[in-house]
Amino acid sequence: MLIAIDGNEANISQRVGVNQVAFELLHHLAKLKTKHKFVVFLKNRPLPDLPPTSNNFTYEVFGPTKAWVLTGLTMRLLRSPRPDVLFTPSHYIPLVSPVKRVFAIMDLSYEKFGAEYFTQYDLNQLRRWTAQSAKKAKRIITISEYTKKDIVEIYNTSPDKIDVVYPGYDQELFHPRIPLTKQQQVRQKYGITGKYFVYVGTLQPRKNITNLIKAFSRLGGGTKLVIVGKKGWLFEEIFKVVKRYKLEKKVIFTGFVESSDLPALYKSSVAYVLPSLYEGFGIPVIEAQACGTLTVVSRVSSLPEVAGDAAIYINNPHSVDQIAESLREALSLPRLKRAQRIKQGKQNATRFSWDKAAKKTLKVLTNL
Repeated sequence: MLIAIDGNEANISQRVGVNQVAFELLHHLAKLKTKHKFVVFLKNRPLPDLPPTSNNFTYEVFGPTKAWVLTGLTMRLLRSPRPDVLFTPSHYIPLVSPVKRVFAIMDLSYEKFGAEYFTQYDLNQLRRWTAQSAKKAKRIITISEYTKKDIVEIYNTSPDKIDVVYPGYDQELFHPRIPLTKQQQVRQKYGITGKYFVYVGTLQPRKNITNLIKAFSRLGGGTKLVIVGKKGWLFEEIFKVVKRYKLEKKVIFTGFVESSDLPALYKSSVAYVLPSLYEGFGIPVIEAQACGTLTVVSRVSSLPEVAGDAAIYINNPHSVDQIAESLREALSLPRLKRAQRIKQGKQNATRFSWDKAAKKTLKVLTNL
C-alpha cells in the first residue's frame, strides 16, 4: 500500500502545535517496520531534520506553492503513481480527488471563540475548509475524546468516522534526570533567578496569558513568571498588561525556545502553568509531568483528560482570583503532597508516546 502524507506542517523550523505533531508522526512512521510505503508530499525542499529517505520512505516536492492544496496537491493525486490514501495532519484536504483522504483536526478553538480571538480571514477559511474536509474525508483523526465530541456536535459527523490518536512526547528528552549543571546553564541563558512559574505555548488569546499575569501580580514576593513561546496572533495585550502592572522585572519573555532547553525550564520551576480557555490536547502538560514538574492547568476542554489526577486545577480560568489561588496552592503545597503529585504526573505521562500514536495512525490509514 502506498500512503501519501502532506508533510508541509512538519517542514518548518520553529515547530509548535500541529507542526510538532506532524514532525513527530513522520519520524515515528518512518521507524515502523511495515510492508507499506510512505511518500511525503512537500511544496518546499525537506529540512535536514526530517526523516531520511529509505526504501519505503521518500519525498516528492512539487508546486505551485500558492494555494498548494487546491492546485499542486490536487493535480498530483490525478497522476501516477497514485497513492492508495492521502493523510494530512492539517484541517485541509483536496476537495476533489480519486484518492481516499484522511485528515486530522487538532482543535476547534475557532468555532468556540470566533472573531473574538481570530482574524476574520483566518476564521472564514478554517470554518469553510474544515467543514468541507469533514464531509469529504473517509476518516478523521483527532487528538482527544473531548475534541472528538466537539467534531460530532459542530460538524454533525458520525462518531464512528472519528479516531482518537493521542499525541506523545520525546521520552529521551523529557525525563526527571536533568543535571543541575544543565538547569543552571539554562537559567543563566534566559536571565532567570530564584523561584519561578513557567508557561510554555504560543502567545495567543485563548491561552489566557493576560489573566495569568494579572493573577501572578497578586502573589508578591520574589517569585517570577517565565513565559516561553513565540508570538501567535492578537498577542499585543499580553505585553501591555505586563507594563500596566509594572511587572517588567518579574515577567520574563524568552520567545521561542529550542526543545533541548525545555526540560531544564520545566524541571527547575515551581510549576508549569496552563490557564488556557480551550485545548485540543496540551502536549506541554505531559512534557512537564514527564520531567517531574508540578502542573497547574484549567479544568476545561481536554485538559482533565490529559493531565489526570496529578494536576492542580483552575476550576474557572476566567477568574483571576481562582488562577491566583491555584498559584498560591502550588507555592505552598507541603513537601509530601508535592512529591505525590509529581509521582502521579510522571506515571500519567507514561500513557502517551509517539510510537503508540504512529502505530494507531498507520492502523487507521490501512483499514479504510
